[in-house]
Amino acid sequence: MLASFLGVRTSVSRFIMQQKLIDFAQWFFFAAVLLVAGFLSCLTAMRFAIRGNEVSVPNVAGKSLPEGTRVLNAYSLRMKLDSPRYDPHVPKDQILAQNPVANSKLKRNSQVRVVMSLGAKRISVPNLEGQSLRAAQIVVLQRGLTLGVVAAIASEVEEKDRIAAQCPPAEVGFAQSLAMNLLVSTGRKQREYLMPDLTGQNSDEVVGEFASLGLKLGSVNYQSVSGVAKGAVLKQSPPPGSKVTEGSSVDFEVNQ
Repeated sequence: MLASFLGVRTSVSRFIMQQKLIDFAQWFFFAAVLLVAGFLSCLTAMRFAIRGNEVSVPNVAGKSLPEGTRVLNAYSLRMKLDSPRYDPHVPKDQILAQNPVANSKLKRNSQVRVVMSLGAKRISVPNLEGQSLRAAQIVVLQRGLTLGVVAAIASEVEEKDRIAAQCPPAEVGFAQSLAMNLLVSTGRKQREYLMPDLTGQNSDEVVGEFASLGLKLGSVNYQSVSGVAKGAVLKQSPPPGSKVTEGSSVDFEVNQ
């Protein structure tokens, strides 16, 4: 009888213990669910709060400083100026660049860094004509310009190795481009002639005419030919019809 009673009592104790364990497990499960749900809700609320505090950065490039400031203020953003730069394409006192770029996401009250344009760099154009190429190169670098194309050209005015022309010319006042292009004189262009037929002409007259054309008298050989006037040209080199340039020598064979 006592053994039966003890057995029943033990079974009841086990049942009560199992029920308590089940109740604890259920409570722990519901607590975990509530904790996860609360965390997700908090995370979602934070994400919405962060997104709600972001704005899309407007494009202020090309605007004046007051106009750009007004546009940024309308988006609850602040402007910070960086060092200005020269730019040949953006007029002076207009916004040249911005960081972050337009359409980027940024928190309210954040700064947008902008660079103002100083416009095209105005450099006084030096007058280089008549100077040597070396002297012109030094002046170009001292003015903050860069040496562009250097070409050679014959000139009736400037001596050899002197600057015959420049681009831009000094008359423009200020350079719109930093490149300075130069034409260097190769001296006066040598004139060219077609050699005439001098056979039978008096050699003294021919030599005098050659001197006025810038031609030189080369070697002169003498032959005796009957029936031909004394001093007449018998042969010539270069032959008739040849192209000769100023400074060339002409050889003769003259009758004595």
